[in-house]
Amino acid sequence: MATTKKDHVYSLIKNAIICGDLEPGRILTINELSRRFESGKTPTREALIVLTHEGLIDPIPRSGYMVTPITVRDVLEIFHLRAILEVEAIGLAVNKITDEGLAALKRSLAQEAALSRTAPERESYRRAYELNKEFHMAIARASGNSRLMRLVEKHIDEMERILARDPYIIEPQQHAGIIKSLERRDKDGAQSVMRQHLEETKVRLMDRF
Repeated sequence: MATTKKDHVYSLIKNAIICGDLEPGRILTINELSRRFESGKTPTREALIVLTHEGLIDPIPRSGYMVTPITVRDVLEIFHLRAILEVEAIGLAVNKITDEGLAALKRSLAQEAALSRTAPERESYRRAYELNKEFHMAIARASGNSRLMRLVEKHIDEMERILARDPYIIEPQQHAGIIKSLERRDKDGAQSVMRQHLEETKVRLMDRF
């Protein structure tokens, strides 16, 4: 499918919000964004409508748009839901994940380990997020519950801007523990290590607010 002008400017604005170039609480205007991203006003306005629906910006009457602030409550609520969803997902995945699925998790882990040894530059953060999402989504898919999988993806995507603040988003050791518990078909162990993994990430991020 061809990328439209709206899609292009939407991607540019969203990435700027997620990486913090457009910081939480900042007021944006169509004119400002059109100049910054060298786009027309119409595709910029259309992109802002999509970003409003995604909760990344809030419309402000007669002023423009504000980059939605990230609050402690946001972090707590999303991690609460992720724990409910992903602990259940891995419990289902234990007896359903295939050898191919486990091999895919190991490949993802190897890429995470390699990336963890590089300098934490902005470009690597994006790849770190992608690998982290890929790992968690592989487990959600292995649950065999498509609705549960979609809910997991929704909340991981919603956390993208929060996880961008985490210098340790790549955690090869914890992900390795998750794989081992899946290989043993140990439901209780898998659920425990997933719960611990999410809790430790939450605590680490809370220190950054």
